[in-house]
Amino acid sequence: MKLVVLNKNDVLEELSVLQGVVERRTTIPILSNILIEAEDGRLKLMATDLDMTIITGCAAEVDGSGRITLESRVFQELVRNLPEERFSLREQEGTVEIDSGRFHSQMQVADASEYPTLPEPPADGSYALPLDLFKLLIQRVAFAITKDDPKFQLNGALVKLLPGEIEIAATDGHRLAVVRAKAPDEGMPFEQQLFPRKLLSEFARFNDTTVVFSAGDNHLGFRMGDRHVISRVVELRFPQYERVIVRDNPNRVKISCEDLLGALRRVSLMAHDKAKGVRLKLTPPDELRLVSIGYETGSAEETLPVVYQGETLEITLNAAYVIDLLQALTCEMVEIQLRDGKTQCVFVPVEDDPRLEEYIYVLMPMRI
Repeated sequence: MKLVVLNKNDVLEELSVLQGVVERRTTIPILSNILIEAEDGRLKLMATDLDMTIITGCAAEVDGSGRITLESRVFQELVRNLPEERFSLREQEGTVEIDSGRFHSQMQVADASEYPTLPEPPADGSYALPLDLFKLLIQRVAFAITKDDPKFQLNGALVKLLPGEIEIAATDGHRLAVVRAKAPDEGMPFEQQLFPRKLLSEFARFNDTTVVFSAGDNHLGFRMGDRHVISRVVELRFPQYERVIVRDNPNRVKISCEDLLGALRRVSLMAHDKAKGVRLKLTPPDELRLVSIGYETGSAEETLPVVYQGETLEITLNAAYVIDLLQALTCEMVEIQLRDGKTQCVFVPVEDDPRLEEYIYVLMPMRI
């Protein structure tokens, strides 16, 4: 690589896309580096953690092709603090010289041949979704993915591509979130795949209009503009979650999301630190009383106005799990559907985002 002239903001934008996949603590030091390739009129930037790879790039004035690897965090901070909008890179005997105005720096480079061989993006198909819709689907289920369960199948979400629909489900064994939306009715690159939590979180870094799905024998591909995310296919084992979804619970209460969220936050302050149990006492036709559970030195309760069709009943729920749901919703009202105080209850948004066909949140009651 002889000389590459770049725009600071263009490079920073692409480096920020790579940061989620760059390994900070790794037994393979080179994975904390990014791989840079200079080619005609473009700088290609790549990073991998061996399970997921991101390939991106930006326009550049290139005098001579080449490949180098640089320590990602240091390079990003250096570029962020450059004094001028344009800067240059020049490889020079095992180092890269970086110049911007009166600033000059040298960075050591690792041997590019030691960088892992990166997978090629699977060939594009015709299956494309609006990226903002896909991010909405992820946002509605991501909080239900377990954070510490050793079972890998619960550390991700199940994505199903059905004719004319896409469905995503996530569960941690105590709660289940399922969302469906309209999608292309042909060209599906797979029927169902497990998307790891880390892969799902990466899409929030992109602001393109469309994501194009593709699949190969060992990898899934996602193209957003000129950027590619490539994820290793993982073994598919996911609970048969359809069995716990109940749509005919007779007792139904409609309540303001804002009112319920505020009350749960207040009442759960006086609940047991770990369990966060709050008892919901429903009295027809218009009363919901929330009572804290398990705090040894105090208690709290609050009564909310509701619209309730059903019989008097009580159910104890983990307040933190309900708060997670309410924070993910954008509608004004939510309906809670119950059979009794011992079986799962179902939360359904009222007048939800019109882009969604269905959203269901199933929560198991606490046994105290």
